[in-house]
Amino acid sequence: MNTDYDVNILSGLIGATMDSARHYRKVADNIGNPRIRALFEHLSIQRKLIALELQEQRTAICGNPQSEGILTIHPLRLFGNLRHAMDYGYCALIDEVERCEERIKAKYEHALTDGRLSAPSRTVVQNAYASVQEGCADMHALKRYPHAEQVHGELLEQR
Repeated sequence: MNTDYDVNILSGLIGATMDSARHYRKVADNIGNPRIRALFEHLSIQRKLIALELQEQRTAICGNPQSEGILTIHPLRLFGNLRHAMDYGYCALIDEVERCEERIKAKYEHALTDGRLSAPSRTVVQNAYASVQEGCADMHALKRYPHAEQVHGELLEQR
């Protein structure tokens, strides 16, 4: 098992996932519709829990929860345009969140398709990936919001 490789992959996913949680929180704070706000709050909490699971795996490997010298994500790479998109309304915001979700999903897919990730780390990443896929599905559903699609089984109403 290449522990340095696992630590770097996990650290990158932790950074991206925590960035996602922070930005979901920002979006929730700026959405007027209470049901959509609740969805973004839920996704923020969910991402924080995913990051904790990834951190636990990283700690199990290296023994140091704040491992030094790890690869991290610069926050603007994945979610840099959300603030700008908020100025252009609901559709622009959802489009940008959806793009960000696809980028995070791609990071998880890359980690899972790379044969160098150890089996224990791969299991943790697979579990986290399932949640990321759910977030992507939620964003796709929100994109259809004007057509009264359902998200988490609830019919969303326009404000």
